[in-house]
Formats: sequence, C-alpha cells, structure tokens
Amino acid sequence: MRGYPKHIATKQDFLNLLADPIYRNRAEARLQQIAALNDDTVTRTVSGSEETGDIVTEEIPNPMPQWKRYGFSCRAEIADIIAD
Repeated sequence: MRGYPKHIATKQDFLNLLADPIYRNRAEARLQQIAALNDDTVTRTVSGSEETGDIVTEEIPNPMPQWKRYGFSCRAEIADIIAD
C-alpha cells in the first residue's frame, strides 16, 4: 500500500490501517465518524408522486447501516477497536 487509501471497504482494512502508526489517527477519526452516524432508520416512499405532491413516506429500520456494511457486528465493536 502506498499512502492512505481512497476507499476503505472492510473491517480488515481498518485493522490494517490502525496497525500502521502513520495512518492510525486518520483511521480512528473515520471510525469515530462511522460510530457517530445516526443511520438506524431510513425513509421510504409508500405512495404518491412528486408530480402531484401527495407523497406518503414512513421511517423503517435501516437493514444495512454503514457500520454493518464495513463488516462490524455492532457500534460497540467500533468503540472497542478505537479504545485498543
């Protein structure tokens, strides 16, 4: 790896960056952003259209919050990794 990666795709990528003292601070900062992100719910459109302006929406639990897309089991796991 040359330099800090443009895209971090997995939990293992974060673990590798945290092991490198040069990139540790940036990786920790990104992990803190992920842990603080409030994406537990999302809004979905139930009915209506933008043309008529009668859009009905509802909030539902987010099936894939960002911490889950990276491969973490929960937000607490991110906090544990940062604390180590």
